[in-house]
Amino acid sequence: MSTTLPTEHLHVAVLNGHQEAFYRAEHARTLVEQWNRAVAPTITRDRAEGHSKAADRLSGRVEPCDRQHWQRYGPGGMAAVWTRVPEFRMQHVHHAVFVGITSRRKVTDSGLLVRQTWEFQSWFTTAPVRRRVEIRHRGSVEVSAYGLDREAVESAFKDAVDHVTTYPNSDDTFDPADVLKMLRALAEGDGRKYAPYESAFHADVRAAHSCGLVEEDRESQSRPLVLTKEGLAFVDRHSLMELPDPQLIEWDDLPSLAWPLSELAIRAAGLR
Repeated sequence: MSTTLPTEHLHVAVLNGHQEAFYRAEHARTLVEQWNRAVAPTITRDRAEGHSKAADRLSGRVEPCDRQHWQRYGPGGMAAVWTRVPEFRMQHVHHAVFVGITSRRKVTDSGLLVRQTWEFQSWFTTAPVRRRVEIRHRGSVEVSAYGLDREAVESAFKDAVDHVTTYPNSDDTFDPADVLKMLRALAEGDGRKYAPYESAFHADVRAAHSCGLVEEDRESQSRPLVLTKEGLAFVDRHSLMELPDPQLIEWDDLPSLAWPLSELAIRAAGLR
């Protein structure tokens, strides 16, 4: 049997809008057959509920593609064209979402599930277990564990949940200047104003909270973070509102911040 790969045309498996290109048509067809078996219950439900367009989009198919077209426009170019069928595994997964910065509370929990995964998907693994803890927009924290070993997945998920709920600041890096910027931003009405990254903002809030300068108002949807009486006094005592805009001048080098930076460091060290 010849092992020479076709050179003129490719075969693209289209899976709910996602595309994977193959040199051989039989490899593309095998992937599409696997995909359609996996999503068959969803396709059937969508058609029964009258969502024919969604069912059509979800249904996998193979389309021909000119090699030059894929080389120029295809995701990953020719380096992404498969010479074999991507590996397929059944995977255990447990996922939950938490909200809150200084203390975290669970808002969703998937429970232990089984899902189909392919080698081209970012969550594919052949390991017994992997886990992820990711900070999302506006303070939500996603915790997930997934892999081939059911017991290992459940154990890793429990450990990850314990970590983010019991020790929310265990991975934080304390930056006093950034905490001062966050305090000023809160006084101005938008705590995220000077924070380019969500994870850094969370660390600053937790540092200020441990110093007794901010608190989380769980009842407020519009302004869940507020300065405490000590925080308001700190901002006033050190005239943070009168300092130059942090977006225009770097605060780390301001001589006038020596006192507030020193006090903040002492508070963080618990030496008040």
